[in-house]
Amino acid sequence: MSILKKVTLAAAIVVTSTTVNAQNFRIPDKYSFETADGYHKYDKDIIKCVNWMEKTPPGVEDEKVQHAGRFLLEWLSGAPYMRFNSNVRIDAFLGDSPEYRIYYMAGWARAALQAGAAKPDKLSCSYAGIKTVIKVYKEAKHGKKDANIEELIKLDEQNKLKDWVQERV
Repeated sequence: MSILKKVTLAAAIVVTSTTVNAQNFRIPDKYSFETADGYHKYDKDIIKCVNWMEKTPPGVEDEKVQHAGRFLLEWLSGAPYMRFNSNVRIDAFLGDSPEYRIYYMAGWARAALQAGAAKPDKLSCSYAGIKTVIKVYKEAKHGKKDANIEELIKLDEQNKLKDWVQERV
C-alpha cells in the first residue's frame, strides 16, 4: 500500500472515530465537582461535550443540548482553574438569539482547555467562542435569522472577526 493511501486511510479512521465519539457523547453518570481534581477529572468530557454540542444546533435534540449545557455550566462556573467572565458587549450582541450564548461559552471553554494555560487568554477564548456560534448558526436548520450573527459571519468572511472580538474584550 502506498504512503498516500496509508495516510488517507489513517485520516479517514481519525475523522470517523472523532465523529462517532462526538455523536455518541454521554454526560458522565453521577458526576461530582467537589475538588479541583474533581473538576480536572472531567476536562476531556467537557471537550467531548462541546464537540457534540457544536454538531447539534438549536432545534435538534434540544433536551439533550440543555442537559449538556447544564453539565458544561456547572463545570465552568466552579472550576477553580477556569475563570469565564461574562462579556457584556458580546452578550448584548447575542441578545436576539440567547440560545447561542451556551455555544459561545462552550467554544470559550474548549479553547481554554485546549490551550492548557494557567490563565485563559480572553481574546483567543472569546474568538473561539464566536467561531463556535458561527459554526452552529450555519448548521441550524430552523431558519431563524439573526442579523447580528449574520454580521459576524460577514466579518469572518472578510477576515475582520478577530479585530471585532478584540474591540470587545
